[in-house]
Amino acid sequence: MSRRRGAEEMSKERAYIVDARENIVLSESPFTSSCREELKQTQKHEMICKISQILGPCPSNFSKAEMIFDAIRFDVAQYVIHHEYNAPCGVSADLLLWLDSKLDPGKAECVNSFFSKYLK
Repeated sequence: MSRRRGAEEMSKERAYIVDARENIVLSESPFTSSCREELKQTQKHEMICKISQILGPCPSNFSKAEMIFDAIRFDVAQYVIHHEYNAPCGVSADLLLWLDSKLDPGKAECVNSFFSKYLK
């Protein structure tokens, strides 16, 4: 294989990582969807375990921790993005709109309706 062809192949393999705005495209990673789902569940489980440890050693605290996680996960994400994350390139508008739709679906429908009506 020529040096140039090798570089082209490497470029294609890494193309899933960034687009023109240098955003990571996780759904286009070389990992299978089942592998990504397993990673998602593992990370979720680890966070639930941390919440459960704070609640105490009672076995029923794990189910309480899971309910707490499900109730506040998008609120925590919004807090981190708005108050902890400080990137020089800013935050993706798509991410902020998606997060808003998770926190308040009614508001998201209203904004979407407005955009559809006035920005066509």
